[in-house]
Amino acid sequence: MKKFVIVFLIFLNCIALADVMPYYINSLRRNGIGFTSIQSPLVMRRTPSNDGEILETLNFDFKGQANCLINKSRCSVDEIFAAYSEKNKIALLTTIDESENWSLVCFNQTQNPVCGWVDEKVNKYYNWTDFFNMYGKKYGLYLFKDLQKADKVLFGAPMKQTNTTGSIEMPKKIIPWLVRGNWVLVKVVDFGAQNKTGWLNYRDDRGKLKLFVKFD
Repeated sequence: MKKFVIVFLIFLNCIALADVMPYYINSLRRNGIGFTSIQSPLVMRRTPSNDGEILETLNFDFKGQANCLINKSRCSVDEIFAAYSEKNKIALLTTIDESENWSLVCFNQTQNPVCGWVDEKVNKYYNWTDFFNMYGKKYGLYLFKDLQKADKVLFGAPMKQTNTTGSIEMPKKIIPWLVRGNWVLVKVVDFGAQNKTGWLNYRDDRGKLKLFVKFD
């Protein structure tokens, strides 16, 4: 019986690790201008051109497997992606620059990241507004676990020098309505089925996110 329980817990743990999601403010080591939704195989080049030197070729299958053809020892799923959802077939890398149909992206969780240009004819770049408007409205949002109470305050306008409309306590659902700068207007279904609406500061002055899209 004990052996069965251990095997079952290992099985559950494997399921939990299938997706890669940021849950803490420092989960994403690099700040950027948005995210790029990538497709396999992903070719990363030194310059934004099809003639640019290939820095890495990444293959992945949305089954928890990834393979780097050049840096073979640095290709575990949880070290590559900013977010990775097997169920929704979504793989995101942080975008740190963009130029004429090319995105400069980085593997996110390694100390010495591989950063290269990827073709937007195959991969889709989303700035912050588009990312939260498209994915946030479809899947909803969640707050990072280590937020301070001051980061959960809702405001009447997208600025801190205004009246507050409440605060988020134990949210069941967070839906974005409008994104403006570092602020998002949200509707929150909070503990006890309370409905709250207000502007939430989703990114700090250093560019660190305080929330993310609820893909899982």
